[in-house]
Amino acid sequence: MRAPLVLAWRDFRIAGFMASAVSSVTSLRAEARLLSLAGLILLAIGFPMTLGLAAIAISTGAVSPILPIALGAPPLLLGYLACHFASARMVKAKTLEEV
Repeated sequence: MRAPLVLAWRDFRIAGFMASAVSSVTSLRAEARLLSLAGLILLAIGFPMTLGLAAIAISTGAVSPILPIALGAPPLLLGYLACHFASARMVKAKTLEEV
């Protein structure tokens, strides 16, 4: 059983991390632009790399069929997530703007 002082200190630390400042509309839109640019760059790298590796794996058989997935999935996933979070920030900016 933990001492009440230790529990109070833990709750104080967690509350400090959970506190978030209200962002302005312009900062949210700037973050969204940056995230969408990063996401598009990652998608522009991931799609051609995956397609090229898949074409090599199909045509010659010299490359493992798992290689296109292993090398192409991380940039595609990160690009998708960056674009998703950019979209979420734009929605938040839109709701703050309407209020």
